Amino acid sequence: MRRPDPRWGELFGPLPVALLALWVLNDVYLKPAFHNFATGKLSDVAVCFVMPLFVSELLGLTLGLAPKRRLAAGAAVTAVLFTALEVVPAASALAVGLLRSLGPYLGLGRSFAMTSDWTDLACVPMVFAAYAYANARLGGSTGAQRTRVARAKDVASPLQ
Repeated sequence: MRRPDPRWGELFGPLPVALLALWVLNDVYLKPAFHNFATGKLSDVAVCFVMPLFVSELLGLTLGLAPKRRLAAGAAVTAVLFTALEVVPAASALAVGLLRSLGPYLGLGRSFAMTSDWTDLACVPMVFAAYAYANARLGGSTGAQRTRVARAKDVASPLQ
């Protein structure tokens, strides 16, 4: 009998948690202190790795989507949104306006700014790295690998 797909688990591994901590450390302490090329890219790398996993977790917990679908959706949403925020001025303006209006209610204030930087798109491959990481973290429970593992278990123990 096939076990149900895991509904969560990709976001709370050591690597995403470390990147999330680095993201917070960078945005709160390093960017104000140094504000250079490296501090700008650290946040982008972290966003491109953590966001698809966060979206995937939400889709798993709220909609119960299978890992393959929610991981693909998380990666697609992140790649499209990140790219749009970097290269489409209207998308950046909309995001800044939304953050400025919601910021006070979330305890974040109104001080938000976004800088369009096409070099940030070099971080988009981290989205695919996140997908591969999550797939492995969930035990390869997506796609053909799960089928092969299930078949092997069925053959190995037919009495279960």
